[in-house]
Amino acid sequence: MAASRRRWYRSPRLHYSLAGLILLLVVIRLVLPFGLKTFVNHKLNSAGDYSGHIGDVTVHLWRGAYQVHDIHIFKNGGKIPVPFYSTQVLDLSLEWSELIHGALVTKISMQQPSLNFISGPTKDQTQSGEENNWGQMLESLVPFKINQLDITNGQVHFQNLYSTPPVDIYLNDISVLATNFTNSRGLAQELPAGIQAHGKALGRGGLDLQIHVNPMAATPAFELVGQLTNVDLVSLNNFLKAYGKFDVARGDFALFTSFAAKDGKYDGYCKVFFNDLKVFSWDKDKKKDALEIFWKAIVGTLTTAFKNQPHDQLATKIPISGSFGTTDVHVWSTIATLLRNAFIKSLVPKVDEPVKIEAVSK
Repeated sequence: MAASRRRWYRSPRLHYSLAGLILLLVVIRLVLPFGLKTFVNHKLNSAGDYSGHIGDVTVHLWRGAYQVHDIHIFKNGGKIPVPFYSTQVLDLSLEWSELIHGALVTKISMQQPSLNFISGPTKDQTQSGEENNWGQMLESLVPFKINQLDITNGQVHFQNLYSTPPVDIYLNDISVLATNFTNSRGLAQELPAGIQAHGKALGRGGLDLQIHVNPMAATPAFELVGQLTNVDLVSLNNFLKAYGKFDVARGDFALFTSFAAKDGKYDGYCKVFFNDLKVFSWDKDKKKDALEIFWKAIVGTLTTAFKNQPHDQLATKIPISGSFGTTDVHVWSTIATLLRNAFIKSLVPKVDEPVKIEAVSK
């Protein structure tokens, strides 16, 4: 028995087979990045109105992952100079911690991604990304369902390159963590998935967002609480001038919101605050066009009239509800809140009681 085992170990055929297998694995390892690069480029260039290209692809067999470097996706036509999406590194890997729960799912990490939404006078000069199903394309790049998304140091820009003046408002230093999108642990919660996002806004502002969602529901089911605070309005003057035909001498802006959706309906509110707002400054604006000064004087008078004078604050709470496909903004309630806040008391600058999905049907 021992002799036959020794002959088997010494068999040249076995040695050749092992050498051939090792050589095959080495060749596959060397060729795999080029094959993946071709595959990813093909997927990016099958994205309808958009096309893209990538840099290198790095394979990490030991953790079941591959990394795509230097992704750039542009709108076709060449009339928009900035990419719709770009990122330095896109990492797609198996989520090993979920294997003990019997789930074979994927984790995606993005480093320094950037989204650029462009408003223009024509469709060819507008870039919104609405024409494509990006989630479907992203899922096509991985062999298993996406369960977790991690974003580090992201940016989102809204630009109008054709307005006067040109507009570029943005969020940066964005971090996002989205978990349990496939409900891989089979949680019995009505909203098993979660999203947390934080970032910085133009003008020293801060963004905080929390969402609980059921991604498997037939109709959208979620609870959202968010706030955008301490935005210096002077830094938004290009936007205000382009879209409102006025600018401000000083002032801060804040937004607090909570929404919930269930069974095709949604309910929620937005609370908007303008602190220390001064729209019209004669010393600053006396050299401007007379019509522009007149318009700013009207805006400035209205904002002064509706301020809560002891706190120098303009604020309103806007309840919004309806069903998907229709929107019901309660105009009279908004006006009543504005007047009550202006002449009676200020709204507290924080999120009210979060809106729950149980309240949507009511």
